[in-house]
This record gives sequence, C-alpha cells and structure tokens, in this order.
Amino acid sequence: MNKLVILLLCILVILPAQGLEYDFSSVQSITIELSPQKEYYTKDGIIEGEKFPLIILGDVYHNEKCIAKKGDTAYGRIGTVITAGMNGFPAEILIDDIEIAGIDSSQLMYNYSKIGQNRCLWVYPLKWALTPLPPTGSLTNFIFGGHAKLKTSDIIKVNYYPNWK
Repeated sequence: MNKLVILLLCILVILPAQGLEYDFSSVQSITIELSPQKEYYTKDGIIEGEKFPLIILGDVYHNEKCIAKKGDTAYGRIGTVITAGMNGFPAEILIDDIEIAGIDSSQLMYNYSKIGQNRCLWVYPLKWALTPLPPTGSLTNFIFGGHAKLKTSDIIKVNYYPNWK
C-alpha cells in the first residue's frame, strides 16, 4: 500500500513539471529604473486600477541590444489603495501591472508600494496613558495616519529576466 502511494505521488510531481512553459532556473536579471511622470496622493482620491505613465530613467541593454531607451514611456497600474485609518494607521499605494513596450510582462518582477507616515507608535502609548481618564483614551481614535504620496522623484526598480521565455 505504501509503495502505491509513493508511486502515485511521484507521478503527480513529475508529470506536471515536464509541461512547464517557463524555465525559471535562470537567475540573470537586468534592473530597469522607472519614475512616475506626475505625483499621486491618497488625499486626492486615487482610483484603483488607474493606469499611469512612467519614465524609463536609463538605457537598458541585453546582449548589446537596446531593449528600453532612456526617456521612453512605460505604464503602471494603481493596484490597491489603502486609505489612512484611525489610531494612526498609514495610507498605502501598491503598484501592479507594469508594462514596458517590447518586453513580455511575464519576464518582469517587482514589488513596489508607497506608505504614508505611521503614527501608531505614539498614538497607542498615548491611548493607554489616557485610558484611566474616561473618555479621553477614546479621543485618540480620531488621530489618522499619514497620506501616501507617489512622487516624480521616486524610483521604481523592476527586474527583467530575459531568459524567462
């Protein structure tokens, strides 16, 4: 019985691995630096899913071939917007779906978010210090965290894996 279970597990592991479309064994990557063309601020009411332009900050070469030129436009998408919350929780902007002309999006890896000022570290001690004096501890609930701001001076680094085809 145990041999049958082991044989079935081997079949389930080996068969799907043979049909993989991508070869992720290559770790060679090229960093592409991008910057937003205009500022985005959670206070202004950013829309989730909004597409926005990015500027490529430097020429990108692979095998002596230019794949992205400095000053060209790429596009990103506002993935998630977390608004500033009570008790000092900060706002956050997460970037999704970066598109660079001539590069397959499955060959790009990135993780970029912009976070506002976290005020929790001083709000909670203040809240606990004021709790013995009812209802003053509850008044700290109305202290909100800072707004997130995606600036034109921010640099978004994207890793391009040319061998992932």
